[in-house]
Amino acid sequence: MNSVAQPLVSVIIVNYKRRDAFLRSLESARAQSYSNLEIIVVDNNSQDGTGQFLAAHAPEVRVVELPENRGACGGRNAGIRAALGGIVITLDNDVFFESAFEISKTVDTFQQRPDVHVLAYQLGDELSGALRVREWCHPRSWIEYGGTEFESNFFVEGACAMRREVYETAGLYYEPLFIYCEGWDLALRILDHDFRIHYTPHIRVRHLMSAETRTPDRPYYFFPRNYIWIACKDYPPLAGFAFLGWKLLMMLYFSIRSRQLSAYVRGLRDGVAGIPRAWRDRTPIRPATVRYLRELERSRPTLWTRLSRHREAVQI
Repeated sequence: MNSVAQPLVSVIIVNYKRRDAFLRSLESARAQSYSNLEIIVVDNNSQDGTGQFLAAHAPEVRVVELPENRGACGGRNAGIRAALGGIVITLDNDVFFESAFEISKTVDTFQQRPDVHVLAYQLGDELSGALRVREWCHPRSWIEYGGTEFESNFFVEGACAMRREVYETAGLYYEPLFIYCEGWDLALRILDHDFRIHYTPHIRVRHLMSAETRTPDRPYYFFPRNYIWIACKDYPPLAGFAFLGWKLLMMLYFSIRSRQLSAYVRGLRDGVAGIPRAWRDRTPIRPATVRYLRELERSRPTLWTRLSRHREAVQI
C-alpha cells in the first residue's frame, strides 16, 4: 500500500494505574498488522513508573506524562494534541483490540465510507467476546442490531476511531466533566457540525472492566453532575429540560437501588453550583440537530426492553 492508501493512524491509550490491564491494552496495539502506526500513552500521574517502564520495554511508544490526574477528558485531549495521524483511535487502559487486524479494518472502513467520520467499535466481553450490553447506549435494540452497522448518536469514548478533522472542527473533550458523559457532550457537537457516527460491529475490542480505581460511589456522583452541565451547555432550553429530567430520574432510581443516594445528592449540588461555568461555555446545538437526534431516537427500544438490562445488575 502507498502512503495515500495507508494513512498514519494514532492510537492513544489513556492510563491511570491498572498496570496489568494497561499492558494488555498496549500489547494489543503493538501487535497490530497495520504498519503506519504511532502509539501514544498518556499517563495521568499514575506515580508507578509507567514512563520508565515504557522507555525500557516499548521504546517506540510516545509517552505523555501529565503532572496531575486530569481525568478521561484531560488525558484524551493531551493525547489528541500530541497525535500526528489523520485517524485517531482512543482506547481506555482496560480495553484491548480483539485481533491484530482491527486497525486495518478501521482504515478500510474510513476509506470505503467517506461520509462517515466516527467509528463506534463493538465492545465485547473480556473472555467470550460477546457483546457487552452494559455499555450499549445506541438508539437501536442490541438484540436485533448488535451485529449490524447503522448510523448512531453514541460511541464509547475509550473504544472508537475518528478522523482528525472531527476534533479540529467540533473541538476536544470538555475537561470540566473529568469522567463520564464526555462522549455524549462531544457527540452533540460532532452531530451539530454535520459529521456522522457509525456503529461498526465488525471492528471489535474487548473490555476487561478493571475494578481498580472504580470506587462504588463514582458514577452516582459524576453522572447527575455532568448531566446538569451538558443540559445547560449543549441544548436549547426545551430540549435540555427533556434530556435532563429523564436522566436525573434514571440516576435517582439507580442511586436508591445501589444505596448511593448521598453521592447522587452531592452530584446534584455540585452540578447546580457549576451552572455558571457551563453557561459561559454554552454552545447549544441547532434545531436541525435536535430534529436529527429525535429521528434517530425513534428506533430506540421501549422502556420495558431497556429496563430488562437492569434486572440482574445496574447497568452503568
